[in-house]
Amino acid sequence: MAQPIKKGNQDDSFANYQYYLDIINCMPNIVYWIDMDCTLKGCNNNFVKLLGLKQMKDFVGTPYEQMIKFANWDLERTEELRLDDMKVLFSGEAQHNVEEAPILNKNNTPSYYLATRVPLLDKKKQVVGLVVVLSDITRYKTADAQLIESPHELLVDAHPINYVPNVLMVEDNFIAQKVEEALLTALHCHVDIAESGDQALHLFNPGKYDIVFMDIGLEDTSGYMVAKKLRQIEKDTIYHVPIIALTSYQADVVQYDVSDYFMDGVLTKPLTSEQAKQIIQHFIYHENILINGLKSGAK
Repeated sequence: MAQPIKKGNQDDSFANYQYYLDIINCMPNIVYWIDMDCTLKGCNNNFVKLLGLKQMKDFVGTPYEQMIKFANWDLERTEELRLDDMKVLFSGEAQHNVEEAPILNKNNTPSYYLATRVPLLDKKKQVVGLVVVLSDITRYKTADAQLIESPHELLVDAHPINYVPNVLMVEDNFIAQKVEEALLTALHCHVDIAESGDQALHLFNPGKYDIVFMDIGLEDTSGYMVAKKLRQIEKDTIYHVPIIALTSYQADVVQYDVSDYFMDGVLTKPLTSEQAKQIIQHFIYHENILINGLKSGAK
């Protein structure tokens, strides 16, 4: 993954800001961030679209005022959302994938979200703001309700919609972690993140995960060696978890190395939402579909 510019003048600061904003705009989630007064300081394009506006400069104030005014969200429920954000602001304790109570929209139909709230810290480790990520799970909640009413009728991709794939992501780059986690969470996956090879080995057990995404270029070790050790742990069991390597090189350059270390394929970073969906469909739900850019390593 390319590294942001690190210089001191105003133009370079703007370039850094735009670099990270471009990354956040790739996320399929709704993202906004606020200061200690709950004033909206920024957001991604999905938040702007939620409000039915064209760009962020079209509104000012708190995000909650905008949710009520433009998205016609329920007043009482939006106030509860604000209070949940404030709790994290003042406690400094992050929350991850918390299922929010339903929010009624302008059509008086409920929307469901998983909320992740992460405090922003200054150089003195003091909380100065908050990033909020909302993942829309309305489709899955609606399907779950239908599944309860008609359990023998509703199947998606020949599998029950309430199945949550377990994913292990071995990645030491913080930005890549957040982008890939957001892509997979949007696909209704549970994601465990290992920031090192040792942590990956600690988390892994045969049969625990449906798929592993393996960064080849880890700082503490090689992703190749971690994959080899995962296969050794699986030895003499009935399990063989698919391991997909991720590399900053062209995938075809390392595809045979990937095969030699018992991985099932390799993709060039960054992982896209389309590739993530195709991988889940192919390796977990066993659909006969192609995965864009995947090199299998077959010789």
